[in-house]
Amino acid sequence: MKCSQCGATIHQEVLFCPECGARIRSSDQLAATSAPLQVLQGRYELRRRLGAGGMGSVYLATDRRLATVQWAVKEMSDATITSPLERQQAQEAFRQEAELLARLSHPYLPRVTDHFEENGRNYLVMEFVPGENLRDYVNRVGLPRPLHEVLRWTAQICEVLAYLHAQQPPIIFRDLKPTNVMITPEGTIKLVDFGIARLFKPGKERDTQAFGTPGYSAPEQYGRGQTDPRSDIYSLGVLMHHLLTGHDPSSTPFRLPPVHLLNPSIPPYIAAAITRATDNDPARRFASVIELQQALFGSSNLVNRTVDPAPVARVNVSMTSPTAAPASTGMATASRWIGIISSGLMTLAIALVALDPIIGGEDVVAGFGVVIALGVILIALIGGVLSVIALVSPNTGQTLHGRRDAAIGFAASAGAYLLCCVLALIVAQING
Repeated sequence: MKCSQCGATIHQEVLFCPECGARIRSSDQLAATSAPLQVLQGRYELRRRLGAGGMGSVYLATDRRLATVQWAVKEMSDATITSPLERQQAQEAFRQEAELLARLSHPYLPRVTDHFEENGRNYLVMEFVPGENLRDYVNRVGLPRPLHEVLRWTAQICEVLAYLHAQQPPIIFRDLKPTNVMITPEGTIKLVDFGIARLFKPGKERDTQAFGTPGYSAPEQYGRGQTDPRSDIYSLGVLMHHLLTGHDPSSTPFRLPPVHLLNPSIPPYIAAAITRATDNDPARRFASVIELQQALFGSSNLVNRTVDPAPVARVNVSMTSPTAAPASTGMATASRWIGIISSGLMTLAIALVALDPIIGGEDVVAGFGVVIALGVILIALIGGVLSVIALVSPNTGQTLHGRRDAAIGFAASAGAYLLCCVLALIVAQING
């Protein structure tokens, strides 16, 4: 069947269009046309499986008590686990996820309403998040993603991570990756799957268990130390690197290629922030999400903002703030100073040639001035070339004064050549 809003081809039992998020059929219509896969607690009717993993599945469910409400029901099955210890650990992780989410309230987290055991399996009932996860989205639209889009998601992820890290004790997500980031039809994100989240306990040298996704998880999650907020910062930096460059981090765990080599259009301050966030040494990363926000957006106020229906414009404004972007590039600054110095030296050469007849230098002083002028011609040429390169460079366009410095450099280098012409006229007049 076709979606009436966007025309996308969809399955006949889908309640929401996966492309535009529009409601296709009401829960009453669906109940009238198909039988549920299973009914839990005499209330939750499992309609279809949304996803599956090694430990169970997630189902879309309707509610017999609230006909217009849909839930995501997470089922954990330990039937494939033969070790009693591993079964106990899996059940404890599932229980921890339920208890963690039940006491949290944030617009970028799914709301949990119930958890129970039935028929030897554990279930978690949470808010159904329409849309698609970040992995499916980028597989559909391609990589790399535009900077403004990645910064919009990053701003939201920073907000929810700051909220989690501010809990007492702090909650460390530990598994930030594309499949655990949902994008709603409105463009907001929600973090899902808290199965390996943990409470941070100061004083421990390392985590009891090593969990995470290779490539996205920090080195300390593999027995090298204890996870803390900087572990989530590492994962967020890897996620940004993946989205902006298209490089698969699982192919080179803990060894990400420099951002500017894969995508030269990324502003240097963004690339520098990602490099610092993904340092293998936790002590060299940002100490908190707020520090990362300041490096990316120039403000820590993002943590306290409410949900913005138009976050793209907000991020673009932040990118142009004085604290967010570097003042200039090295090439633009160099071209400016080379141009200024070239014009100054050429002025000195003119003065020496003009003063030689007055002071009776017998062409010695004038000759020295001509030698200076010949050297300045080469220096001014270098400055002019650098200024042109800086003017057309996209990196210069991301700075506050880069274009201005490059323009000054070009004008000053051109001025040096004009002064050279003046010097030639003076020499011709003296010799004539």
